[in-house]
Amino acid sequence: MHLKAIYEKKMQSRLDELKDEIDELRQKADEAEANLELEYYTLLDELQVKLETASQKFQLLTQTNEDDWEDFKSEFEAIWDSLRELVKSVTSP
Repeated sequence: MHLKAIYEKKMQSRLDELKDEIDELRQKADEAEANLELEYYTLLDELQVKLETASQKFQLLTQTNEDDWEDFKSEFEAIWDSLRELVKSVTSP
């Protein structure tokens, strides 16, 4: 299997896991006290936008040829890192 295909499979799995994590956080926000709900939902909305951006960038990555995918990989990794940091800030007590 080519490196690109392996990377795509790995990152699709990560995106799916993150989507599930965001869904769980949204569920927790539904159960949170009213004064915390607004803050949670604001962060969750930001997470959702970043997840959609990451998904779009991932789709572009999957459509590139073997020669060009490294450039898209770097861009995707930067978006991914930003997304993970935001998730950490939401899940930190």
